[in-house]
Amino acid sequence: MHILHTANDAFQHTASAMEQLALGLGYAHSDVGKVWHWLEQELGRQTEQGCIPQVHDAQICTPPFHSILAWTCWKKDPSFDRIEELFDALLQSHHYWYLHRDPQEMGLPCIHFAEEAVLPEFFQYGDASFQIQDPAFLGLLCRANECLIEMGEKLQRDLGDLIQWHELTVFGLNEDLWDDRAKSYCGFDLDFGQKLDNPNLANYLPLWAGVPDQELAEEMCQNLIKRYFQDAYWALPIQLPTKDSSGETVSLLLNRMIYAGLLRYGFKENASYLRKSSLQMVGNYGFYNLYHALMHPYDNIGVGKGNSASCAALVLDLAEGIAEKRSFEQNW
Repeated sequence: MHILHTANDAFQHTASAMEQLALGLGYAHSDVGKVWHWLEQELGRQTEQGCIPQVHDAQICTPPFHSILAWTCWKKDPSFDRIEELFDALLQSHHYWYLHRDPQEMGLPCIHFAEEAVLPEFFQYGDASFQIQDPAFLGLLCRANECLIEMGEKLQRDLGDLIQWHELTVFGLNEDLWDDRAKSYCGFDLDFGQKLDNPNLANYLPLWAGVPDQELAEEMCQNLIKRYFQDAYWALPIQLPTKDSSGETVSLLLNRMIYAGLLRYGFKENASYLRKSSLQMVGNYGFYNLYHALMHPYDNIGVGKGNSASCAALVLDLAEGIAEKRSFEQNW
C-alpha cells in the first residue's frame, strides 16, 4: 500500500495506541523489521515497574498490545533471537498490569485514563483519573497473554504467574463482567461501584481472545449478528443502531478484531461478510480512521482526515493476513 510505505515515521507521529497497533499489524506483512525496531524502542522506554508510558503523557500507560505485535511478527519471521531479546521486557509489561492495576486482585486490571481504552471516546471523564474494569481492554490483555504464553513456551520460560493471572482474568470476565441480559460483557466502575451501561461493539472483544466457552460464545455471536449486522449500515457500527439514530461510526480496527473472534468460534460465513464489507467500505470511500456507519450512495462517509496510514495498514492486514480457509491459530 503506497500510503503505508510512504509513512516511514508513522509510528512516531501516531498519538493513539490503537493506531499504533493497527500500523504494526500492517507493517508485519510489508516490513517486519520496522515493527521489531519499533518494539525495541518502545520497550526501551519501560519504567522499573514495567509500564510503557505513552509519549505525550508519562502517567498514562500504553495498553499491552506489544506482545500481540511481537507474536504476529514472529509468525511471519519465526526466529527465536528476536523474541528472546524482547521477552523479559514483554513479560514485565504484563506483570505491571496485574501487580499495579488490579486493586481487588481478581485478575481484572483497571484502566485509569481514557487513552488506555480501546475506545477512548467512551471514557472522557475530564482530567480526573478513574478505575474501570473494561471488557475491551481486558479482551486485548487476554489476547496479549495468549501470544506471550505461546512465545514463552517455545523459549521454555517459567510462565507460572502469567498463566495463573490469565486464567484468573478469563474467570473474572465470565463471572463478574458477563451480562446475561445484554449477551455480552459490560464494564464496571470501581470508584462508583456500578456497572457501566454503554452497549457497544468493543464489549465483544473477549471473543478475539477465546474468553467465553463455545456455548457462551454462540450466544454472543448470535446476539452480535442480530443486533449489529444491519442492511442499512456498513458492518459493524461501534454503537448499537437505534430506530431514530444515524450518527454511528465504524472502526476498521474493531472490525478486524471482531472478524477474528467470529472465525475463532466457527462463524465463518458472518466473518467473511464482515471482512468483505469492511474492505468494500474502504475501497468506496478511501482511508480513514473512522467512517459514518449509515450507507450513503453519493456522499463520502469518511470521518476526519483521509489517507490514514493506520487504515491502510489494516487493509493490508485484512487483505493478506488471513483467509477463512486458514485456522485462527495459524494467523491471529
